[in-house]
Amino acid sequence: MEPEKTVEPTLVNWAAIEERLFTFSHEALIRFGNEHSGVICSFLAYDVDLPFFHLSFDTPANAVHVAQRTEQEAIVRRARILALPTAWHGAKDFSTQPPVLDYSYSTGYFAYDAFSTVKVGELEDLHFAEDYPQDDWGDDYAEGNTRIVLWKVIERLIDSEEFHQLRLASPFRLGYQMHDDALTVLRILNWPHLH
Repeated sequence: MEPEKTVEPTLVNWAAIEERLFTFSHEALIRFGNEHSGVICSFLAYDVDLPFFHLSFDTPANAVHVAQRTEQEAIVRRARILALPTAWHGAKDFSTQPPVLDYSYSTGYFAYDAFSTVKVGELEDLHFAEDYPQDDWGDDYAEGNTRIVLWKVIERLIDSEEFHQLRLASPFRLGYQMHDDALTVLRILNWPHLH
């Protein structure tokens, strides 16, 4: 006897949303390449606040500037807070936030934040649908499916060599950020050649 298959609800056409985001991304890449042909890009990320998808670009110079500023803010904050006698209560958060990375930890700090935006109307108020799936342990239905769609779009952009119109830094990161969550890196292209 075969195990019972779980049937997931289909409240929206996720394949159509993937296609729309791929087309949106393709057009935004062409427009960015035309308008900023001399700019070296170090990161492309989607900033998602459903139903809005903002495509943002960062540069190596901006990334270093933001990373240095963030590190200095973290040094001051940690020296002030972690020296308190009760610091152990929040040591994990205070020692990891803000994250010290060699790139901007939020698309809001990218050089070209929200360069292009698309609204996917089908996702607006989706969570109010009567048959909206509820799950206490996993991703929210809309956010989980959105993460999968973004992964698929990024893989398709790579496979179809859509980044040829950009000047890519080494390395060049691709990812997304959901609301105020941490910036997620899905792929790294143009790795440096180390000898």
